[in-house]
Amino acid sequence: MNQNPKLLETVRHGSVLFPLEYYHCVFPLGLGSLPVHWHEEFELTLVRKGSCTYQINLLPYDIAEGDLLLLPPGMLHGTGERPHTEFVTDSFVFRLEMLESQLPDSCTTQFFAPLAAGTISFPVYLPAKDPAAGVLRESFASIRRTFLEKPFGYELEIKSELLHMFFLLYRHVPFERNDPAHKEITDKLKLVLQFIQEHYQRPVTVQELARLCHFSEYHFMRFFKRHMNMTCIEYLNQYRLEMASRQLAATEQPVTSIALESGFNNISYFNRVFKKKFGVTPKEYRRLGGAGVQPPLH
Repeated sequence: MNQNPKLLETVRHGSVLFPLEYYHCVFPLGLGSLPVHWHEEFELTLVRKGSCTYQINLLPYDIAEGDLLLLPPGMLHGTGERPHTEFVTDSFVFRLEMLESQLPDSCTTQFFAPLAAGTISFPVYLPAKDPAAGVLRESFASIRRTFLEKPFGYELEIKSELLHMFFLLYRHVPFERNDPAHKEITDKLKLVLQFIQEHYQRPVTVQELARLCHFSEYHFMRFFKRHMNMTCIEYLNQYRLEMASRQLAATEQPVTSIALESGFNNISYFNRVFKKKFGVTPKEYRRLGGAGVQPPLH
């Protein structure tokens, strides 16, 4: 995709030689929610337990146990609001380039390059009852088993299974051409979200965010609210709270230090909005132990 190099995320999924990683995520225990974000890798997510409203490409999806998410590179996604019940997912995040040939071939030019470029895409959501979802769950289970057991040569097995999975996708799931106008909107939002994620620890103004999109402040605020279903300030505070919750669960830093490092200069305000979001105070949250896996914003 033609994206600004400054927008590359800092989290590495897997290694340089094998850019694939597996994530087992539990919400809301210990994590709260997953702020809307994006990355350059393809993501395949299986819902193991519970239900949640998930925001994908600016649209809400009610997903539940057995459902699959197919998230191509560059797509905005996240839980947005904190799930009300335990919500468990398994995900594989990987670079499509690992499946491409160094020499041009039909697999690369016909199937993987257009998918990576965003010119074609599969449905981002496959409900559990969809016949294709059942076939893909079997493929997912095979990849997961091999990844966790890691027998000698497991990379070969996973790569072959991923290739087979995309064969199943192209055979059983219709793909579509993407709307350039919609891509322009998501590209602007990616700029804003990436800026927030890189600068949330300091004061961030609406003027700064509007300038990224070449909008007036008034136009920008309407634009962000319309497509994200919350104001930019609400998103900023939500992201700060998520980062603070991770620090509370993973470190022994004082609550005051975590609040300041997360961009909250008023400790009383931090305690108030934290309890409103998570249902407990920061100290109570830490005492509960931050149960659940603490994945990066993959």
